[in-house]
Amino acid sequence: MVHIKDEIGVLGIDDGPFNRESKDVLLIGTYYRGNRILDGVYFKRIKKDGMDSTEKILEMVKGKHKKKISVIFLDGVTFGGFNIADLNRIYERTRIPVVAVMNNLPDYEKIEKTLMRYFEDYEERISILRSLPKPERFGEIYLQYLGIDRGTLEVVLKKTRLRSKVPECLRVSHLIGRGFLYL
Repeated sequence: MVHIKDEIGVLGIDDGPFNRESKDVLLIGTYYRGNRILDGVYFKRIKKDGMDSTEKILEMVKGKHKKKISVIFLDGVTFGGFNIADLNRIYERTRIPVVAVMNNLPDYEKIEKTLMRYFEDYEERISILRSLPKPERFGEIYLQYLGIDRGTLEVVLKKTRLRSKVPECLRVSHLIGRGFLYL
């Protein structure tokens, strides 16, 4: 069995709320040690339906906790609508395992049809999506992951969840984002 310390450093990234009129969307990152110690909060702005989420995620990773981050958790691979995070590029640039967490299996055919209908750069976006690892079921959730094996990832999930099906860093990033609904 792989030994992973209880206070493994993880970064969880989710987007905040937005609507049709929004031009920018807030990305929220929380750095956690294990599942109980919140040790950092990061904010970046991305363009709604843009192509800058990968770079903004990389900027978050380069923050104060860079040397302590053992796994990067993302809430899916799209932020702010169809701003697609390139997991391959994030992993290549950081050498830190990257894990996209999803409640449901994505309907890639529907996503590709939507991209072709609304985006001039749909070929680039579809190319990124097709380059990503296939989602795998882990209990109640699906994960796409790079830089880590399934067995190790199962141990990391146990160390980073508290009472939720997702790691605490993602749950709290989501809660912070929801707080912006009430501004």
